Amino acid sequence: MAQPTSFIASIWTTDLHGICTSVVDHAPDRLPPLAAAASLPDWLRGCGDAAGAEAAHGVADALARHAPFHHEVQVRCADGRRRRVVVSGLPRVAADGRCEGYSGAFADVTEQKATLDRALRSEAEHRLIVDHSMDLIAHCGVDGRYIYVSPSYETVIGREAAEMVGELVTCFLHPDDRGAATAALARILAGGDIDDVIEVRKRHRDGHYVSLGTKVRRVTDPATGAVFGAVLVSRDITREREMLHRVEHAHAHVRTVLESIEDGFFSVNRNWEITYANTLAEVFAGVTPGTSTGHVLWDLAEGLAGTEIASTYRRAMERRENTSFEAFYDPAGVWLSLRVYAREDGLSVFFHDISDRKRAEERLEQLATRDDLTGLPNRAWLNGHLKAMLGQARSQAATTVMFIDLNRFKEVNDSLGHAAGDVLLQQVGQRLQSCMRPGDVVARLGGDEFVVAAHCTGRDAAAGIAQRLLTTLTVPFYIDGLEMCVGASIGISLSGQDAPTPELLFQNADTAMYKAKALGESSYQFFEREMSVEARRRLQIEAALRRALELGQFELHYQPRIDVRTLRLRGVEVLLRWKHPELGQVSPLEFIPIAEERGHIEAIGKWVLAEACRVGKRLSDKYGTQLHVSVNVSARQLRTASLVGEVEQALRDSGFPARALELELTESALIEDTEQSVDVLRRLKGLGLTLALDDFGTGYSSLSYLKRFPVDVLKLDRSFFLEQSQDANGDEIVAALVHMAHALGLKVVAEGIETEEVMETLRDCRCDEAQGYLFARPMALPEFDKFLQCEIPGSMAA
Repeated sequence: MAQPTSFIASIWTTDLHGICTSVVDHAPDRLPPLAAAASLPDWLRGCGDAAGAEAAHGVADALARHAPFHHEVQVRCADGRRRRVVVSGLPRVAADGRCEGYSGAFADVTEQKATLDRALRSEAEHRLIVDHSMDLIAHCGVDGRYIYVSPSYETVIGREAAEMVGELVTCFLHPDDRGAATAALARILAGGDIDDVIEVRKRHRDGHYVSLGTKVRRVTDPATGAVFGAVLVSRDITREREMLHRVEHAHAHVRTVLESIEDGFFSVNRNWEITYANTLAEVFAGVTPGTSTGHVLWDLAEGLAGTEIASTYRRAMERRENTSFEAFYDPAGVWLSLRVYAREDGLSVFFHDISDRKRAEERLEQLATRDDLTGLPNRAWLNGHLKAMLGQARSQAATTVMFIDLNRFKEVNDSLGHAAGDVLLQQVGQRLQSCMRPGDVVARLGGDEFVVAAHCTGRDAAAGIAQRLLTTLTVPFYIDGLEMCVGASIGISLSGQDAPTPELLFQNADTAMYKAKALGESSYQFFEREMSVEARRRLQIEAALRRALELGQFELHYQPRIDVRTLRLRGVEVLLRWKHPELGQVSPLEFIPIAEERGHIEAIGKWVLAEACRVGKRLSDKYGTQLHVSVNVSARQLRTASLVGEVEQALRDSGFPARALELELTESALIEDTEQSVDVLRRLKGLGLTLALDDFGTGYSSLSYLKRFPVDVLKLDRSFFLEQSQDANGDEIVAALVHMAHALGLKVVAEGIETEEVMETLRDCRCDEAQGYLFARPMALPEFDKFLQCEIPGSMAA
C-alpha cells in the first residue's frame, strides 16, 4: 500500500516583513511552532541547521524583492529529533497590484527525503519503494533518455512506462520549460549539483499539463566515479500551489479533503454537538448532507447512545486520549473500524465499513477449520477439539475416536464421475451427523475418510455408536436418480494408557480401521495392542523396502510349468522373493502391496524383468535349448508409459528372444483403464512376446474382456482346485473354462496343482499346462539349475 511522503504541517500568513500574522497548525507536536508576531527568517535561523541560516537569508531576500520562495531545511524538534521541512511562500497581491504580505506553508518531507535516500542506496529497496510510492520516480541514462519510470507516472500523467522509456526526459515538458530543464540535467550529468527543486509542467495524456516539483541526483559508480545517469524524483505540486494561493480559505480546503477521503468523518465539541460531518458520515447516519452541524450526536445517530462504541467515545472524551478499535454497530448491522482523536474542545472520529473484510476473515477461518465440500470440521479443528476432550476430566467416559472409511467409493468416482462422488460424500456426512448424540462430533479428513469423536463409557457404548453408523450407511443412497449402496469399515480407539494424545488416538483408530477393512465390508474393530505390532511390522517393511533393491536383497525363484499330457517341462514362472538381514524372509503377500502403494514396484519390476531375461538367456545357452520364461507385471507397471520401452531394453540387453518371454497380468489391473490397457497390450504384442491373463476366476472373469484383450494364455487360479474336492460341480466348471478358452484360441495353464486327482481332471478336460507343488516348489537359481540338469535331456520341446 502506498505511504504518504509529505505532510502539510502548517499554513501561515505574514506581512511584508515576514512577521507572522496568522497560522493554521495541523500537527502542533510535529514541528517547532511558528507563533503569531514571530519573524519567519528568525524561526528558520533558530530551528534549522546551516541550511536553515541560508534559507533564512534567501527568505529575507525574497521578502525584499516581493518574490516567491521555496527552501528545504532540517529543523530541530522539541523532542530532539530532526525533520526535513519544505518552506514555501507566495506574495499576496491586492486589487491595486500592491503586495500585502505572504501566504505559505511548512511541508514535512522527512519521510520523502528518507525514501529517496534509501532508494539510492539499494536497487532492491529502491524498486520496492518506487513501485509503491505516490511520487513520480524515474531513472535516465547519460543520454538524457528514460531507462525506468515508476507506476505512479500512469496515475499522475496518464502515461505508461512502455510509452516513456527510451524517450528524452524533456520531450513531455511544456515548451517553455524545456530549455531550463535541459540545461539543469546537462549540468548535473556533467558533475554539477542543483539542490533546488526544479518546477516543470509535464503534458498529461489527455493534453493538459501537470505541475511537478522535481529533485535530480546524479547516479555514479562508487568505485570509479563514472556517471551512469540520474534519478529524478517528482511530486505533483498542483494541489500544493493551489493551496498556497488559497491559504485564506484553509478551512474550506480541509473540508474538501475530508469530503474526498473514503472514511466517514465527524467532529463534536464537549457538549457532543456536531461541529462538522462529511457527506459519508451523514449518509451513514441517515440524515440529509449538510444538515448535521449543531445537532447532538446521540439525537442524530439513533441507537448509538447505548452501544459499546458510545462508551468508547465517552472514555476518550473524559480521559482525552486517542484510541482506535473495531466494533459491530448494531443499529446498522455492520462492522466498523474507528479512529478517535481527542482534542481540547472535543473529539474527531474517522470510521469506515469493514463488513466485507470481516466476512472474508470469517470465510478464511471456515476454510482453515472446515471441510469445504461437506461443511464438516476438518482435521485441524478436530485436533484442537480432541485436546480439549482429553483435558476434560470424566471419571467413567473415555474419549473415543472412530475412523470411518467408505467401501466402493472409488467405484462410484470411476463410474459416475467426481461430481457424483462429491454428492455422495455430502450425503454421507449428513447421514453420519444424524446419528450423533449431543456433544459428539463428525469430521472429514479428506477423500472418503470420516472421523467421529465422542465420549463413551466403555466398549459397549462405542460399539453401539459404530453399529448405528454402519446401519445408516447400508441404506441406499440416491444420486441423479441412481440407487447406490456403500458400506464402511470403522476402526475404534479409546483414550487411556495406550492413547493419551490426539495423535495416538488417530493412529490407533487408523490401524484398527485397516484391520476392519481386511475382515470384510460393514464391520468395525477396536484397537488392540497386538495391532501395534502389525503396524510396526508394516512400518519396518516400508522403511527397509526403500533400499532393498539398492542393497541387492531381492532374488528370483523359479517354478516349472509342466505339459499336462506329457509331463515334460514347458517353461518357468519367475517369482520375486525378499530376504532381509533382520526381518528374514518377507512374504510377497506382505511387501508387494506396500511396494505398489509406495511407488517402489516400478523400479523393482524393471529389475525383475531384466534379471529374468538375463538368467533365461544364460540357462538357454547353457543347456542348448530355448527356456520359456513367464514374468508377472503389476498394475502400476502397466499404467507407466515406460513399460514397453523397459521390455524392449531387457530383451535387447540380454539377447533373450521375445517369443520366449511371457508377461502375466491380472484382470483387475487391466480393467482399471481399459483403453490404456488395450493400447499397451497391443504394443507389447508387437514386440513378439506372449501375454497371459493371470489369476482368472478371482476378479470379474468376464468373457468380453477375454475377447477384447489380446492375450494368448489363460491361467486358472489355484482357488478352483483347492475347492474342487468340496464342490460337486468343480470338474464341470474347470472343463467348461478350458473348453471356452480353447474356443477363443487361448492356451490354458492351471495354477496351484497339488494332487494326482486334480491332474487327472486336467487331463480329461485337455488342459494345456500346470504348475504347483505336485511338480516342484519355487526354487532359488542354484536349485533350479540342478532341476534343469535332470529335466533338459529329451524333455524340452523346441
